[in-house]
Amino acid sequence: MRFDQVIAQFSSGQPDELPIIVPEHWGQGRAVFGGMAAALAIQHALNIVPDEMLLRSVSVSFVAPLNAGSAIVRRRVLRRGSSVIQMHIEILQQDQSMLVMLASFGSARNSNYQLEGVKVPIWPDDFVQVLPKHGPAPEFTTHFDYHIQCGQLPFSNGQHRNLGGKIRFAENFHAKITYPLLLALIDAWPPVSLALLSAPAAASSLTWTVEFIEDASLFGTEEWWSYLANIEFAADGYHHIEAKLWRPDGKLAAISRQTVTVFA
Repeated sequence: MRFDQVIAQFSSGQPDELPIIVPEHWGQGRAVFGGMAAALAIQHALNIVPDEMLLRSVSVSFVAPLNAGSAIVRRRVLRRGSSVIQMHIEILQQDQSMLVMLASFGSARNSNYQLEGVKVPIWPDDFVQVLPKHGPAPEFTTHFDYHIQCGQLPFSNGQHRNLGGKIRFAENFHAKITYPLLLALIDAWPPVSLALLSAPAAASSLTWTVEFIEDASLFGTEEWWSYLANIEFAADGYHHIEAKLWRPDGKLAAISRQTVTVFA
């Protein structure tokens, strides 16, 4: 099932507690790809938020593995102010919490202060690695095209703390980028931690925070986005990773931070 077909199960006027289907063929180890899980949660929230209130940040806790099949998504507005909405979203399976999200929406305010985002890195075009569509890569990666231009492939015994390059949707659909699609683009990259390992080992996101910067809706799913992640600290099986995503025009689109558990 394509990404847009999955998101099509949401619409305005639905109740706060909604039965949904978590799609097959989006697997990542024991669970559904985290970017898909977060997209399901945020899409349910977006349908009750005014268009002028843009998504400013999300904070996600991956409580337990979310599996393909039936689930319940539940939203609750914590506070609705004149310019900011704070919301709690939860996905449940078998009466157990699988994902918890806090989302903050805010309309633009007048300000005398404005600083440009960090510039997109310039990588040499003669060094491009492509994540294979078949083999040991997680199932969900077949939905994306990757050009790795900084760092190394997973399980390559690498020495670099960075991983980056360009990414786009591989699926044959043309749509404007929305927040659910943007979350998927950010999370589709393998944790840079895996490149340090010499053999396959399990890893999973424990928490994930994303801050949204520039409007992404000006661009489409067929365009290339730039990404760069950096391990800031790693010890005791927990890796702390900061990452950035840039729009096709080079402007900063989002800043990400993850705590990743690595079982190696």
